[in-house]
Amino acid sequence: MNFSMSITPPSKHFSLTPEFELSIDYDSLVMETCDLLSQTDCTFQISGFGQESWPVDISYDLSSVIEQLPDTLAALRANEEAIIDLYGQGIERELSFTPRGEHVTVHCSSRTQWQPNPTEEHVSHHEVQHLLTNLAREFKEALEIASPVLAETSPFTHW
Repeated sequence: MNFSMSITPPSKHFSLTPEFELSIDYDSLVMETCDLLSQTDCTFQISGFGQESWPVDISYDLSSVIEQLPDTLAALRANEEAIIDLYGQGIERELSFTPRGEHVTVHCSSRTQWQPNPTEEHVSHHEVQHLLTNLAREFKEALEIASPVLAETSPFTHW
């Protein structure tokens, strides 16, 4: 599989303290958490579909992926189609995951002038689930370094 997503955790330990309620809804929690991570040297990388390094950032693009990650994983585990919409201005790409037996077709479409080449990859169901669960694990590891308080917050404690 040429398509990949990964997070490089901060290079040193921080103790960033959230200035928001930890009981807020999941999407808001992810947005605030990614905003905290963006204050470190943590990086988010996506590559594939003809582009080695997508122009993504932590505070907006990683947030949009992490917001959609639980539903995407649940859909794939149920052998259903899932979509991750990178809706941020400038990136504006959509990844659709369509299970086909033991494989998944990952389709990339763009709402900008950039065009993916190829537009699809066919990978094993296991590889796609591994990629996404690994992304969740890397997110948790980045939180443990940047803000141990947040890393111990549900749902991140289970990642």
